[in-house]
Amino acid sequence: MTFVNFCVVFLLASLVPSSQGNPDAVVWHENVPIREDAPVGSTVKHLRDFVSTSVALTEEVNYVTSWSVNITSGNDFGQFEVVVEKLTLIVAAPLDYEFSPRYNFSLELTNTGDNRVWYVNLVILIMDVPGYPPYYNKLCETPVLPANGTAGNYVVLSSSNGLYDVVLNGEITNRYDDFLPDWSYEVHDAIMEDCSLRLCVALTELKFDADAYRTVLEVPQNLGRIEFRCQDRQLRRNGKFIVLDTSINDTLPEWAQGGRCEMAEGARYIELLEVNEIWSTSSYQLQCGANVTLYASTVSVEFILQYDVTGCPEGRYGLYCDKNCVCKNEARCHGFNGACECRPGWRGRACDIPWPEVVIIAPPGDSFVKYIGTNLTLTCVTPHIQVANMTWVYQAENSYVDTKTIEKGAVQNSSIDFQPISELANGDYTCVVKAKDGELMNATFVLNATKCLPNYYGKYCNQVCDCQYGGTCDRWEGCLCPPGRHGDKCENTCAPGNFGLNCSKNCNCQNNAMCDPVNGTCICVDGQSGEFCENDVPKPENNQVVVKVLVSVLPAMVIVGCIIIVTLTKRGGYKTVNTEVDIEIETLSSWEIDKEDIRFEHMIGEGEFGHVVRGRLRVPQGYEVLVAAKSIRPDRMTASALRDFSREMDILARIHEDKEGHPNVVKFYGVLTKSEPQYIVVEYAINEELRRYLWTLREEYKVTGHRKLLERLGFATGVASGLSELARLKIVHRDIAARNVVISDKIADFGLSRDVYVSSVYERTNQGGEEELLPLKWMAVESLRDGVYTSESDVWSYGVLLWEIASFGEEPRYAGGPMHPDVCTMLELLKKGVRLQQPENCPLSVYKIIRSCWIVDPTKRPTPEELLQKIDQLMPQRHFAHLVP
Repeated sequence: MTFVNFCVVFLLASLVPSSQGNPDAVVWHENVPIREDAPVGSTVKHLRDFVSTSVALTEEVNYVTSWSVNITSGNDFGQFEVVVEKLTLIVAAPLDYEFSPRYNFSLELTNTGDNRVWYVNLVILIMDVPGYPPYYNKLCETPVLPANGTAGNYVVLSSSNGLYDVVLNGEITNRYDDFLPDWSYEVHDAIMEDCSLRLCVALTELKFDADAYRTVLEVPQNLGRIEFRCQDRQLRRNGKFIVLDTSINDTLPEWAQGGRCEMAEGARYIELLEVNEIWSTSSYQLQCGANVTLYASTVSVEFILQYDVTGCPEGRYGLYCDKNCVCKNEARCHGFNGACECRPGWRGRACDIPWPEVVIIAPPGDSFVKYIGTNLTLTCVTPHIQVANMTWVYQAENSYVDTKTIEKGAVQNSSIDFQPISELANGDYTCVVKAKDGELMNATFVLNATKCLPNYYGKYCNQVCDCQYGGTCDRWEGCLCPPGRHGDKCENTCAPGNFGLNCSKNCNCQNNAMCDPVNGTCICVDGQSGEFCENDVPKPENNQVVVKVLVSVLPAMVIVGCIIIVTLTKRGGYKTVNTEVDIEIETLSSWEIDKEDIRFEHMIGEGEFGHVVRGRLRVPQGYEVLVAAKSIRPDRMTASALRDFSREMDILARIHEDKEGHPNVVKFYGVLTKSEPQYIVVEYAINEELRRYLWTLREEYKVTGHRKLLERLGFATGVASGLSELARLKIVHRDIAARNVVISDKIADFGLSRDVYVSSVYERTNQGGEEELLPLKWMAVESLRDGVYTSESDVWSYGVLLWEIASFGEEPRYAGGPMHPDVCTMLELLKKGVRLQQPENCPLSVYKIIRSCWIVDPTKRPTPEELLQKIDQLMPQRHFAHLVP
């Protein structure tokens, strides 16, 4: 013992109370470090070391075998204990650095043979260990299986069908038993951290397709390693599967080092599986693929597994449910990593340390959405506190002055009931507790109920929607019906003579002809013709009857493609900035159509400024094609309408300079300018607009649960491709939206401008003395603020279109704003940073692309080419060529 240590011992001895005075007593002091993840039963200190040292100092030896141990301080929660027979201090309960990084531990050792006493003072220093204790993540919370009285073999992830598929060249070529529950594997380590899996398997021989894999591993270019990149059902990259031939390559990932994958005797291969973000809300699909070099060529391989999170029996956790939980006091044990979810009043790794606290409980959990019109009980609980007084304080929402105090008195627990919740009750509810020792503690619950239960509406959310035929339930208006429907539940079609949203438009059909309830197109019967069925015609020939049958069948054809409508109008006061070239009216003589080559049939669209009529055009090849011809209404022949009409002619001609155009932009056939009225003629859109089709998918999803995400992303790809072409030509669209996209068996559409649509999405705005219909909720900040339209502002609108696709065609609504905001309101919301929220069931990877389109600085938004690339990365890769042995 050094002189300094001897002085410390002497000083501590002088501090021992006189009641403990013993001339033969020895006092010892030492710092003892120990990791917080030390398992229960681990040795903290051998106490015989103190006895042996002190005996050596006094040169007196009196060995006995009987000892008495008394822990005098520093062990209030029973984290340590002494094994008397071995005179060893051990860990008795799980440690937790965050709870207590230091224990001032004292004990008294007595030799019962000669009554000699040792006073031992230890400072036990708990060392923080990264990643410990494990985190309880409710996103991947596992079920608890009932104990069935048998040992059994369990796997926390259970294969849906007990198999996994090997895919080559897009076809399933092999199917094998799932390897996770295969107990013949020698698993060196299986780590379930948070919501992730790390698995290391050592093999003496590869089990499946062994010859093929061995051949690939031995190719020099592969260096004894095959790495498969894995993705989940939403096509997010979330893991790896690696096969190593350790005789060639023994480089392990960082997590697998440090002996975790120590090779068993005779083992040559290691398989490593990393899987991230394993949620427990639905079946979990894992799809892993790789390009590998085989001889002089590159081939692709893929395998697909699907799992359900099935959980472990009570008190067990881990991949194979082979580890024992340490959770106490009714704490829930996480099936992945054994993390404990403590009940109020308990802390520590095992929830075994009493913790005085004030907690407000709002079943079934604080993360649960509180809906208007439902019941709620807030309960203030005070575990391990002797309450002298409890008070509830209420502060109304958006108020920092007015508060309301509710006295409760000296009670241990108290509750506030909301039956039902109203918006007026929103605000902060604070439970203030004064303990008998004078300490003040409090907890606050923020009530923010702004939504009705699904399918409910009204001020008090007590009215039921039950919308039919694709209608959506709005908080204030009830059922919002699609065009052509009306009624409280959208159960009625429009009465004869009416059409459009809420059946608010009047048809102009003559001779008692009916009109389409959706778009107002006049439906002529035999003997009638013309835009409004105003003309009498002779009885049609047989071939004309065939045409009418085809017309009635074509709109129902299968949807297989996607295009973007080119709507290019310029209203007064709104401009295209000079980064986009000015479009000058040029001679369109090469696009002039002979009036004798076109036959008009009936109107298919009408707006405030224009008509669209369906017709048949004889092309130079000698056959007829269906076309849509757009004209200006005779009663709206204004200077601005004529300007926009001429501009649209010129733009369409520019896009089709090579006569072919672009596969994702409407096909332009020509113009009629030598007669009245003048027409722009484009290819007829055989099928419905994207928005209406998304409504159909939404109804299917409610029944089947199939989201058809890849199909919807395919639409987004087509629009991005068309937008890229417009940007290349320096043409600004100004109205990218789902209503302006059609899906067809051919790449076709008819270029309707916004005024043709009778829709609440366009707000009437006066700009520069001229009225303009503007799609405010689709417009970029700079377009709303300055009237600037660029390719970058089209990208902003594309983000809203992608949001529509992700939400099954919902109409955008910004939190905190009305359903139909004006320009000032819309601009103020965007300047505050308000954006459309992530739609339900929209993958985060898709929402990130959406949000990137809404960056305030236009130069930082992605280009159409970058958007196309990002969406392509979310689509499934091409399946694989055959793996040649």
